[in-house]
Amino acid sequence: MRRRKKHSEEHVDESWLLPYSDLLTLLLALFIVLFATSSIDAKKFEQMGNAFKKIVDEGAAGNQAHVAKSKDPTNISADAIEKAMAAQDKQKSAAASKKALEKQNKMQLEAFKKKLDSYISTEHLEAKLSTRYANDGLLITIRDDILFDSGSAELSASKRKIAKEIGMLFKQGDSKMEGIISGHTDDVPIHTATYKSNWELSAARAVNFMEAIITENTSLDPGLFSARGYGEYKPVAKNDNAVDREKNRRVEIMVRPLNNKVEEE
Repeated sequence: MRRRKKHSEEHVDESWLLPYSDLLTLLLALFIVLFATSSIDAKKFEQMGNAFKKIVDEGAAGNQAHVAKSKDPTNISADAIEKAMAAQDKQKSAAASKKALEKQNKMQLEAFKKKLDSYISTEHLEAKLSTRYANDGLLITIRDDILFDSGSAELSASKRKIAKEIGMLFKQGDSKMEGIISGHTDDVPIHTATYKSNWELSAARAVNFMEAIITENTSLDPGLFSARGYGEYKPVAKNDNAVDREKNRRVEIMVRPLNNKVEEE
């Protein structure tokens, strides 16, 4: 029978425990330091958080109160309501004034046109003198041959009668109307000792006709009249035949009520 061999007892090496315990001690110390530091920071952060929370809560409460107050119709002041009503009344008043003024202007121009059309019919001037509404006013067109000789801007005594009749129509009670007189020619060049261009001729005709209106009606305000010369540059027909050129040789008077616009306050 075999005899068992006795195994020698094994010896465990525990020399590593000492440095391991030292390492654990150091880690514990580090943990304690870190924990202490983090506790301090947490308190600081908690204090700061509480302060910010207080500010935010107070701001939100104020905003909610402001919104609630603004939404409450009972908080609108009587002064604000009064101002709004006054502004609305002002707009209505301005609209009514504008409408009344437009009606008044229309009546003035209609009366002017009716009287002038009657004069044209009585004197059989339909082929030489016409009226029509245009640009918030009344446009009177006069062919040049019943006022001026060819190439001339002089008005004879007999031809001043038309200027006098038209000027009389500007007298309508207390109402005032402005007159803008413009001269026009055809495109046939002119170069005389008196007029070097159609511009000069048309301007001279406009000025002379305006002067006749005012001097034949001394009660008119000269400040309400003006004259312009356009030469051949505003034709109403082509300049390629005698009939159309005759249409372009004309004097026009634009009649407008003086207060033809409502002043905005």
